[in-house]
Amino acid sequence: MPERKAAYFGGRFTLELDDKKPVGFVTSIDGGHFKADPVPSLVGSTNVITRYAGKPKYDDITITCGMAMSPAFWKWVKASLDNKPERRSGAIVGYDFNNKERTRRTFKNALIAEVGFPALDAASKAGALLTIKITPETLEYADGDNSTLKMDQALNEAVKQKRWLASNFKFGLEKFKGDDTLRNAKIEAFTVKQNIINNPVGPERDSRKEVGRLELPSLQVSFAETQMKGWAAWFDKAVVKGSYEQTTGAISYLASDYATELMRLDLQNVGLSALEIEKYEAGKEGIARVKATLWIESITLNPGKGTA
Repeated sequence: MPERKAAYFGGRFTLELDDKKPVGFVTSIDGGHFKADPVPSLVGSTNVITRYAGKPKYDDITITCGMAMSPAFWKWVKASLDNKPERRSGAIVGYDFNNKERTRRTFKNALIAEVGFPALDAASKAGALLTIKITPETLEYADGDNSTLKMDQALNEAVKQKRWLASNFKFGLEKFKGDDTLRNAKIEAFTVKQNIINNPVGPERDSRKEVGRLELPSLQVSFAETQMKGWAAWFDKAVVKGSYEQTTGAISYLASDYATELMRLDLQNVGLSALEIEKYEAGKEGIARVKATLWIESITLNPGKGTA
């Protein structure tokens, strides 16, 4: 009798790159669907419209993962942020609650289409999670080989991930160096996008993927209204009076000792485009805050103790 494949609940998921080399665990997976557009065809003198499958299409794969991923993963992310994107092949692997491999979705020649960084807030108790959107040229599905997940790898990553918290960070701008303007700042989540161009070539069944422009996000930072004076002066000079003024900055992800740098994002050519004062309400608890919107012309990822 053929082997019966029982249904299962997903226990863990891993991301592999380059010949079955795990680079970390994944907390959620969306997309990666298999599709094709039906192509209509009129045959002879009949009124029947026949159809056949067009070229295969593979949806982008969006994964959410902890930031305690391996150096190979961060090298791939860094290349995209440096506007030197790399094509990588790998797999999303699913394990059941007995830690047996049950499914495998293998992708080839994939590019990173989006890198989403988490919101940062000193009052948050959440872990820092990253969102990555992958655009593959081809995608294949297969049953797992029933191999066992190495638990020492899982435990080691769990320990590393505890170091990455949304509350442990430092944000600074060269313009405000030396004062405490940004000591209790909050940073909203932001996403760097890489435009991917679909390039069908002749009779090839699978469309090739080419790289378009890198789109950098606006950075939204909020701080106490009592710290607004310097920002208002910046807006008046750069926007109202039209005097071109930009600065540099950095977001440092820190360990719980607030001294060990896990990773740093260096920000170049940072400009101010908006200041929004929080709505006033009589009797409202909490300090009044202001949200600044900043544009960024370049982001550089600098690996640290958390990406090694």
